[in-house]
Amino acid sequence: MSDPAENGNLPKAILYSWPTSVWSTVPQLCLYEKGYSSDEYIIKLVDISTIPTLVVPTLETTGNDVDTRYRSLRDTIPAPTLAPATIEALAVRDEAELKAKAVRPPGKSLDYRRQALQSYLGEAKQAVADSAVAPKEGSLTWEQKTVKFLEEKLKSNEQIWELYNGQASQDKKEQFFEVCRKTWTESLPDAFSRLESLFKGPFALGDQVSLADLHAISWLTRLVSIAGGSPNASGIDSLTPHLGGYKFGPKVRDFWNEWVQRESFQQVLVPVCDDFEKMSGK
Repeated sequence: MSDPAENGNLPKAILYSWPTSVWSTVPQLCLYEKGYSSDEYIIKLVDISTIPTLVVPTLETTGNDVDTRYRSLRDTIPAPTLAPATIEALAVRDEAELKAKAVRPPGKSLDYRRQALQSYLGEAKQAVADSAVAPKEGSLTWEQKTVKFLEEKLKSNEQIWELYNGQASQDKKEQFFEVCRKTWTESLPDAFSRLESLFKGPFALGDQVSLADLHAISWLTRLVSIAGGSPNASGIDSLTPHLGGYKFGPKVRDFWNEWVQRESFQQVLVPVCDDFEKMSGK
């Protein structure tokens, strides 16, 4: 039997991605910056609107003294702790924005996720019922921990789903709008101020691109898209009207200007912005 490596038939690496998943652009940028050509790997699209969360068991999360064996891969904490997914969900500052988003993909994705969570939770509860393993005193079985994990995810999704589907009280809606407004006028300016103080310039750690840059530019580009801006030199200015008077410092602006000119940005983030705009129904 011939060696597949000798015949050039080695299987290609697969990167699972989706345009609305900002963090899936980070490894794509990394591959491009490292000099890999597009014929050396395969990008497969996975619709994350039908997946409540991506989870993986890890060594430090499989002990009896932890709440769950799973660690969410969507709970990534970037350099600024405000994730773009949070901003997208909170880009609803009044009744008009809520109604507009409810009938567009952002609102519909909550329905898909709700259905998926309810289905997975039903399967998990059945697994508990079928399991012959009894929990140790004061602890839960793996199956019971999975049920608890999914119940928490469903509860979190349900609160937003009720807002988007007219089932929340007016008081809850007003509280939600206020949180949204503060996210834009307080939390985001704070995050940008932190970046301004941390960036060495022109990139995060100096004159060389690092992993920190890939996360930061993916995060910033998505925010520009949510604000209605384009992935070009002036795109960052689309955020200014939403930031409660905050003005970008020179380091963040230089960082943006450096990146919009890079080939990796043009080949990865520009197309992703187009896809995101189409899928958001803008």
